[in-house]
Amino acid sequence: MILFFATAYISLFGKEIDWKKVKTKNGVAVYKAILKDRVAFRGIVEMAGKPKELVSIIEDPGGWKNWIVNLKSGKLIEQISEDHKVFYQAIHSPFPFSDRDVVYESKIFRDRPGKTRIEMKSVIHGKAPKTIGFRVNILFTRYIIEIIGGSRIMVTFETCSTPGGALPDFLVNWASENYPVTLLNGLARQLKNLNKKEK
Repeated sequence: MILFFATAYISLFGKEIDWKKVKTKNGVAVYKAILKDRVAFRGIVEMAGKPKELVSIIEDPGGWKNWIVNLKSGKLIEQISEDHKVFYQAIHSPFPFSDRDVVYESKIFRDRPGKTRIEMKSVIHGKAPKTIGFRVNILFTRYIIEIIGGSRIMVTFETCSTPGGALPDFLVNWASENYPVTLLNGLARQLKNLNKKEK
């Protein structure tokens, strides 16, 4: 499966992704890559928790508001199988820009013991709500979750999308560069809160 998705990325952008480090902020190492006319971003961080717990948080629409910045609403559209679902998210954009939303599928792969991967991309679905402004096109989003010892995991987040509508390039790049930090820090907080509840 890793080879399949790597091949898909090479086919889409014509080359392997060459990540360049941008910064480290709040424990998250941030990287970016230029893919033709698009910019992809990656964040890598270590956190306390288990892969199964993190997957449950990522796929729980009821808790998205706790770690997804500017979320307006979100829901599960269809559960095709335990490891294959279709979701909807609506995101508030700063004035004077129109709000965005996205319809995407999420597939879970267990590459080996101790390593879980979630692959996401935009899809068209007959039960998706009408767009609230502009529909984002996720070319790829990926979470790689690896056990690194004890109760700690290494989480890698990679994403590349087109925002839909007209947004200044500097705003898109600034938001994308900071998004891995806020998202991964938010997930770490949710994992910490979940572990507190279970004790």
